Amino acid sequence: MQHQTRTMSKTRQLFHQNRSLFFSFLFPFVILAAAFFSRAVFPIGDRNILTIDLYHQYAPFIVELREKLTSFSSLFYTWNGGLGTNFWSLFAYYLASPLNILIVLFPPAFLTEAILLLVLVKIGLAGTTFAAFLKGVRQMTGSAPVAFATMYALSGYTLAYFWNIMWLDSLFLLPLVMLGLHRLVREKRFVLYVVSLAFVIYTNYYMAFFVCLFTVLYFPVCLFSNLTFHKPGRLIGATARFAGASLLAGGLASVLLLPTFFSLRLTSAAGDTFPKSINHYFDLFDFISQHYVLTPPSIREGMPNMYGGLAVLILLPVYFLSKSIPLREKLWHMGLTFVLILSFNIDVLNFIWHGMHFPNQLPYRNSFVYIFLALSMAAPAFMRLREFSGKQIGAIGAGLALLVVLSQKLNDKQPTIVSLYVTLAFIVVYLAILTVDRVVHMTRQEFAVAFLLVILTELTLNTFLMMHKVDTTEYLSQRDGYLSGREVAQIREQLTIIEEVEPDPQFYRVEILEPRTINDPFLYSFRGLSIFASTVPTKPVRLFENLGFHSNGINSYKNEGSTILLDTIFSIEYLIHRAPKTDDRLREVFASTDEITVYRNPFVSSIGYWVPQEVTNWYSYAGSPFEAQNSLLAHMTRKDPVLMTLPLSPASQANLTFSGTPDQYFSFTRSNADLASTARVNVENPIDQQVYLYLDIPANVAESGTVRVGERTIGFNAARATVIDLGHCLASEPIVVEIGYKSGSAQSSYFELFACGLERSAMERAADDLKAQAMEITRFTDRRVEGTIQAPEDGYVLMTIPFDAGWKIQVDGQSVETKALDDGLVLFDIPKGTHQVTMHFTPDKLLLGAGISLVSLMVLTLLTMIQRRKDRHRRSMGFIPGIERPVPVRVGLAHEDLPAENQSPPIIEEAGADSPAAAEAPSEANPQEPDDVV
Repeated sequence: MQHQTRTMSKTRQLFHQNRSLFFSFLFPFVILAAAFFSRAVFPIGDRNILTIDLYHQYAPFIVELREKLTSFSSLFYTWNGGLGTNFWSLFAYYLASPLNILIVLFPPAFLTEAILLLVLVKIGLAGTTFAAFLKGVRQMTGSAPVAFATMYALSGYTLAYFWNIMWLDSLFLLPLVMLGLHRLVREKRFVLYVVSLAFVIYTNYYMAFFVCLFTVLYFPVCLFSNLTFHKPGRLIGATARFAGASLLAGGLASVLLLPTFFSLRLTSAAGDTFPKSINHYFDLFDFISQHYVLTPPSIREGMPNMYGGLAVLILLPVYFLSKSIPLREKLWHMGLTFVLILSFNIDVLNFIWHGMHFPNQLPYRNSFVYIFLALSMAAPAFMRLREFSGKQIGAIGAGLALLVVLSQKLNDKQPTIVSLYVTLAFIVVYLAILTVDRVVHMTRQEFAVAFLLVILTELTLNTFLMMHKVDTTEYLSQRDGYLSGREVAQIREQLTIIEEVEPDPQFYRVEILEPRTINDPFLYSFRGLSIFASTVPTKPVRLFENLGFHSNGINSYKNEGSTILLDTIFSIEYLIHRAPKTDDRLREVFASTDEITVYRNPFVSSIGYWVPQEVTNWYSYAGSPFEAQNSLLAHMTRKDPVLMTLPLSPASQANLTFSGTPDQYFSFTRSNADLASTARVNVENPIDQQVYLYLDIPANVAESGTVRVGERTIGFNAARATVIDLGHCLASEPIVVEIGYKSGSAQSSYFELFACGLERSAMERAADDLKAQAMEITRFTDRRVEGTIQAPEDGYVLMTIPFDAGWKIQVDGQSVETKALDDGLVLFDIPKGTHQVTMHFTPDKLLLGAGISLVSLMVLTLLTMIQRRKDRHRRSMGFIPGIERPVPVRVGLAHEDLPAENQSPPIIEEAGADSPAAAEAPSEANPQEPDDVV
């Protein structure tokens, strides 16, 4: 009983000492959770927080990670998506957060709730770490750091980009990096800086670029704000320690960073060119209004998200006018603030900040570092309010109110009227709360608590209303039908049945129509073709687009429009249809439920084929994808094409006239631009057969698309290029394609339309040819394929696997060079005869990266041991480790009345670091904490 009492006492003491950190986590967590629940998020309603790319990309990848973690599968490669893809690079960008281990606690149907928890935990941790930064750098404790930590965690950046779940780790790691940097500069203690920076790089290399660049810019601010230098050698030494610690952090993350770097060189982002001229985006005055309450979040476009609480605009003038803050510290902070604002406004700087790349939507992804910087100045300004009289604070507030009123007239981008009024109202409230202690006797604790309550009120209002804004513009999705619900349960059940009936080790692929996301293979854990990820190499995307698969031309391709010939070549054996399919006499019905129908492709044989040497002459090309498919088959089998072109002819038009004599290219002019128009084309089908169409059209020009096949009507998305599967069509059935254009659309435009037919007998002959050349798969795992193949003559083996330098191939135990067909698919030499083939995947440069990380870890361990030994020696000499000789703090008006945690940290003088005075200074790591309570 006594032991239990002591344990409880220690727990209460631990909570008391760290209560500001606890509440800094709790308040953002609860406010954001309540905002989500106000939008009927489960369990309040049947919705989830998935929106934009969190819905289409990140959540499916999280499902795949959970599948790998629970099945102890390899993180190097996955067959689920893209016909197979390098999972290590995908993991590095989307999934490397250590917090993702929490997903294993949730069943698949509740992974949307796991994502909700991850978002809330990360935002809560952002508050905690910012409070830790203020405690370690500014010696702030009690309620004040909780207020600023909550402002940081619930900033405009958080509300705009909360759905970018892999970016949120950098939000809570940035304060730790900056705290570590201060300790590195002031105390020469490197562990926190190295480890936290390594974690930033490890969790997301993209966001790490922002943190690393900001750290480089912040280093002189930290250096010259904390130290004075009498000799150049001291400055060089401090800079060398910073550079060495930074390189050591990068080395620790090399096991993930180095392979990813070489993988990213093949993506679309690697091709951006440096701007040739300098341009600016906004008037500088407009940036002030980005700090107002209820400023709409910039998600797809707009100005940077700079809101971090309205109090910032009041406290920043206090910071720069305070006499107790050294002038050089203020000048360095002012310079960095100016650099960040210019970076938002000048295209060249914006290009550099985003890694030599202009982002596609989601502007100013680096604005969280500005919010950190602004709040890091506002916090010490709050500590110095008693240097100013009530009239002086009132003058600052009046000036701010005048700026708010003028912004309605002067701003190029005018704030909303609601934002103006609410901002003015809160300015009045803040002026009252910041000066109330001048007229009413308040203890320091009461003053800090009052300030915190106003902050919580503002942030709660802003968070709730901005979440409503996000929901109405981007839409939080429905829970049923995504990872839970009757349909999803039946999809999972059928995938299990397919796995059971397929002979081991038969390799097959699956696709779902209509897809819920482009990443359905990840979402429902099956081997498929569709993928959408920033880490996808560009060249395979071009190949699949030319073959007719839907693609954005950058980093995605999907099986939404395909032919049975493509499905056969790429081993797509099963199609799961959410809606009833058109008449298909080429596939067999495998299973049918009340929600889905499963079709089986009887022509599938393998994922690898022997192909003749002339296959290297094949290249995909834009135009008719049916010609490209026929050409690929001909180069693989030396046989005749199977997709036969069908003639087209114009039908009756509505408010539209074709130019010239259209065949496959249809150029037209709309007679009256103010009226809707319809283009109609007849497809001439001479025999009973499967019919496919391909529409190539300028994006987002047409409004609707339908095909009438006899009595059937088939709808399709005419806003983009697509293959349209009409199923089995009778020769007696007229086929008419209709493309609708709404009133007000372009008066003239064009589209290309291709049509082909495929007989079953032709498909059977093609399938027999492919089966005769197919590799027999004898074993496959997450990153390994083994098989036997017979080559009738010297040639190649073509694997329907995207090319990646990480594939190592052996034929009869001898290594062979891995090549690429049309820069997209794996190809390697094979001599005449029967051969054993082994393929094994290891991410390119992984071993080199792992070696660098191991050496870096050994160096860090050695340096830590040396540091500890040095600390023990200093203790034995009567010194407190990490404390240098302090210079007296310069105090301002009434500064002596401030509590201990509100005084400036000492400026350390490099000379005389071993002075006995250093032993008498209080340890920054263990500041005297007053009895403030939240």
